[in-house]
Amino acid sequence: MAYSEYDVVKVTASNPDVPEAEIGDTGAVLLVYEYGDSQRAYEVECVLPDATNKWLGTFESNQLQLVCKYLN
Repeated sequence: MAYSEYDVVKVTASNPDVPEAEIGDTGAVLLVYEYGDSQRAYEVECVLPDATNKWLGTFESNQLQLVCKYLN
């Protein structure tokens, strides 16, 4: 599935490049990277309730699940 900037997504698979991210964490897509033959990766940020950053990292679409679509 392709996500857009500001969509809210949930982590569904561990990512060794973002060890702070836990399965079930939610975050907002900040950037969409396109590479290769229409492949995409996503820069996602997870913010805690006190507004501090828990993690920021790059994920493949198969590591994420859509929670809420951003409607502009």
